[in-house]
Amino acid sequence: MKNIQLSDFLFILNYRFIFCALLITVTGTTLLAQPKSASAANQHGAEFQSEPLESRFFRVDSAPSLSVFTANGNIEVNYNPSISGVQVDLYVKREFSLWSGTRSLDNYRIILQQRGNSIVASVEDRRASSRSRAADDIQFSFVIQVPDKGSMNLRTMKGDISLDGVEGQHFIQNHSGLLRVRNSEGEIRIASNSGDVELNNIKGNVYAKTVNGDVRSSNSTGEIRFRTVSGNVLADKIKGTLIVATTSGDVVSTLQDVSKGVYIESISGNIDLELPSAGGFTIDANALRYDFESLNRQHTTERITSRGAKVNVREGGVPINLSTVSGQIRVKERN
Repeated sequence: MKNIQLSDFLFILNYRFIFCALLITVTGTTLLAQPKSASAANQHGAEFQSEPLESRFFRVDSAPSLSVFTANGNIEVNYNPSISGVQVDLYVKREFSLWSGTRSLDNYRIILQQRGNSIVASVEDRRASSRSRAADDIQFSFVIQVPDKGSMNLRTMKGDISLDGVEGQHFIQNHSGLLRVRNSEGEIRIASNSGDVELNNIKGNVYAKTVNGDVRSSNSTGEIRFRTVSGNVLADKIKGTLIVATTSGDVVSTLQDVSKGVYIESISGNIDLELPSAGGFTIDANALRYDFESLNRQHTTERITSRGAKVNVREGGVPINLSTVSGQIRVKERN
């Protein structure tokens, strides 16, 4: 065996020392990027901010007008009976990796400002060519507390939006994500491209439109209009006027009380409607197939021809217009 010279031994020792130092440096960088608490990170490299990045309270003397925008993140607005203003908290969630790192917060413009009772809370990318551009590696989410009355303009490109317990005129929009409104009154307009819409305990005029998402509503009262292209519509315990249009989705609705009428149309979907057990209705229907067997025959007259079906329930009354080109129409009464 060949003897190793002292210079060769020192070279090998130095090489191993450099390699170990590099390994420790890389490992140390990785560990430092991970938050210490388990609640602040997950196994997929997402860093959550447990404390808000920004927190502001805006005092108002009447119903506030709130405008919120974030390109990538959630918006949550809740009624808080114990405050006399608007509390805005902004949270950050960052995705990171050894290869791409994270984007600096300095690349974003955070706007929290008030003029009278009008409040703006917004996050914009300084480098983006337009407000519609969103970065996937960082999310800015708002959690906002408001009085029981106010006007809300809530928008995000990628993220969920929820509104709970506020009366006023509201506009809610996203590109993808869940849109949820609960325990609210007034005029509510909702628009999404691929997000679902959920409504619960709503009073007033509601206009909800989504292209690829579903619409689900329960315990809503007023003039209710839903529009979707490929999504389904579930409207349960509706009081007032219901207008639904969908291209390929199914419509299932339960009516508790009808004021002016019901108008439901689909191209290739089915329509399933449950009427209240009291009151008169005049049903005009057009479909490929019909099912009126669950109606009470003792107070129902029915006439079906090649041009459509006409059914009078308890001598007729409130108009019920139903239409589907290639689907089935089924109407029953609540027991």
